[in-house]
Amino acid sequence: MTEDRRRAPLSSELAQRVVDLIAPTISHNINVMDEHGTIIACMEPGRVGSLHHGAQRVIAERRSVLVNVPEPGTSDRPGANEPLMIDGELRGVVGVTGNPREVEDLARVVALTVQLLIAQEHEQDAASRRHTEARDLVAALSSGTTRPDDARARLAAAGLQPPWSLALWAAGDPRPGGGVAPPPTAESAAARVNGDGARRAAVLHGALWIIGHGRAPAADSPGLPSDSRHTRTPATDDVDALMAYAEESRALCRYAGLIPRIERAEPWSREIAVSVAHLPRRTLTRMSARTAPLSDAQRRTVSAMASAGSMREAADAVFVHRNTLLQRVDRIRSATGLDIRRPDHLTTVHMCLYAEAALGISHIPPR
Repeated sequence: MTEDRRRAPLSSELAQRVVDLIAPTISHNINVMDEHGTIIACMEPGRVGSLHHGAQRVIAERRSVLVNVPEPGTSDRPGANEPLMIDGELRGVVGVTGNPREVEDLARVVALTVQLLIAQEHEQDAASRRHTEARDLVAALSSGTTRPDDARARLAAAGLQPPWSLALWAAGDPRPGGGVAPPPTAESAAARVNGDGARRAAVLHGALWIIGHGRAPAADSPGLPSDSRHTRTPATDDVDALMAYAEESRALCRYAGLIPRIERAEPWSREIAVSVAHLPRRTLTRMSARTAPLSDAQRRTVSAMASAGSMREAADAVFVHRNTLLQRVDRIRSATGLDIRRPDHLTTVHMCLYAEAALGISHIPPR
């Protein structure tokens, strides 16, 4: 429980909601008084705001008080008054009007019911507040306009200390147009994550975002389907780097095909994916046309060449002899005009495969 939660006064709106909920179940008037003895909720609106002397006695003596004969000049009425304990603290008083001896037991039950309902409302309010704060945090980090000091303050307010990490989760199938869609259970996953002080989650830009502190807490799976798409960043102590990662992730949300699936543990270049995500759609179409003639085997050869340290290593990655690999390289040159033995040409062809993935027309996922 936070300091703000302990010190926050009992809300009259919340108390009145609770009174309105309970009132139809009993035939007696219910009052809720704050920690000073002022009526803040009642079935008789005219009494709200008046001082209840019986409640003041409950607060002063920290015990139940029966009012048999109200003091002259007060708005008190005969009834039973019980301390209202919330999180172990005396936060107010609950009163039930009627013959004190007849309503004494009822007042205890009503007080316990009010305590439970208010505690439940507090938890719901806290969960809603954490959800809103998490969404604002993700929006600020990914906006590209937030100052580092402001971002650092927001992270601290959320209880997230460096190092920070960021994870992105999306559904396996993109939206029409290629953009990411949130996993089916994204909202419930975010609610579960926000209940953990080590992480914050929000559904924004079509994806589930999780920000954590520690070496890689954001990478923990929130129980999403195995065909979901997922990427995460390294942990960083640099808030500028975290904001850069967030802006990059927002760019990746434009094209679901640029984000790898959980079930495929294949090499993936964040830098290439982010670069391609920033390109105009016309450029992606032009680039993808360049690699359209390539076969699946040739595409796998490009991916192997991009991630291998030598021709021999690339040949082993695609399970062919080195001479077979060289034949594929020659055919790729004939089809694209690019010799992937040259690093600059290899980068170009590799980016063209990512452009295909962005447009949803790749034959195999980009590596």
